[in-house]
Amino acid sequence: MHSYYIEECNPEIGHIRGSKVGILEHADLAFGGRLVVDENFDTLVVRNLQGELESEVEILSTLAHKLHEELGLAANKSVFRFDINLIKKAITTDYHFSVHISNNSKETLIFRGFIQPIELPDKVLLIVGSPRSGTSALGKACRKALKAQAHGESHAIEGIAKALHDTEAFFEQSITAGISGNLVNAIPKTVMLAEHLNMLRRIYRLYYGNNIYLDKTPGTPMLHSLPFALMAWPNAKVIFCKRRAMENIQSRLIKFPKVSFSQHVKQWKQSFIAWRRTRQIINQLLKRNDWFIEVDQFDMAISASLVCNRLSEFLQLTNSEERRLLNQLCSADRPEQTSVITAKAKSLSEFNWSEAQLVELKEHCDKEMRLQNYSYDNAYYLNSSQQEGINE
Repeated sequence: MHSYYIEECNPEIGHIRGSKVGILEHADLAFGGRLVVDENFDTLVVRNLQGELESEVEILSTLAHKLHEELGLAANKSVFRFDINLIKKAITTDYHFSVHISNNSKETLIFRGFIQPIELPDKVLLIVGSPRSGTSALGKACRKALKAQAHGESHAIEGIAKALHDTEAFFEQSITAGISGNLVNAIPKTVMLAEHLNMLRRIYRLYYGNNIYLDKTPGTPMLHSLPFALMAWPNAKVIFCKRRAMENIQSRLIKFPKVSFSQHVKQWKQSFIAWRRTRQIINQLLKRNDWFIEVDQFDMAISASLVCNRLSEFLQLTNSEERRLLNQLCSADRPEQTSVITAKAKSLSEFNWSEAQLVELKEHCDKEMRLQNYSYDNAYYLNSSQQEGINE
């Protein structure tokens, strides 16, 4: 099994039409897209990491007159469709490549990428969301359903993603990285990405083997790290746990009393903004949106069977796994619970916050409340009939 990643280095020139991240049965990688150039070019070339021309490759490019009209390009622009087939029958180590436009012996870099031989676990499940939104309860239920080995919380993915970010900063911004002839100057960031992906996979395999990876990590840093995780495991499934602002903030205040009301309000809002941005990034990488599902803690409390049905279909659970999931969701064994969850939601006025706090909450959260179909009254949702579509 192999995974691949392709980076658009010059997006105004080269655009990939398919997925930039994915899984390959063999090491052959076929991809295509379009090129927008100021004039015709001689050829496309593919080079390996050492800069040598790649011979095991098929390249086709054709002028696309109709696409020129569809894109509304200026008369001095030309657009080409291209297809590249890298024929790497078997590789035992990471294979790195770059794609260039060659014109009058001058080359312009447009894509970089790599193919990695990997061992994919049977399932990878990432449970994320704002703190105090049900990640612990759902994480425990999924752990029991799948009989998975897992820690209470992980944070390993975000740690390695941060290490990658710091490494990239050195390789791109340090004084030595700017000196031609230094090795640090020659190493593209895709090499650092590939090495950190390998490190992440090795660590999880060391602790959990090759069967099931179940990672529960709440918080915004993990939301920002999800694209990195999906590059490591393109088969991963993500559950985003969420909760209405009032209930979430009330629970936060109990669990984290030293954090101000203002900070809790801002963090609730920021988690949704981060999640929306991350979804867009991953959708573009994978060119699909079947990798995630959203679950509201309120629904877990009042409609456990419906939530279980949705999760069972999403995770492709067996009948016995689904039964174990439902039993745990319906049990009173709820880790991290700070208050009794009832089937009746409260209105904003029932939370006994000051007028200044109510104003601040609405100022920061009102737009996101509406986007998430949340109400301020005891109905919880603005429109319950719309909620199923919002959660998918």
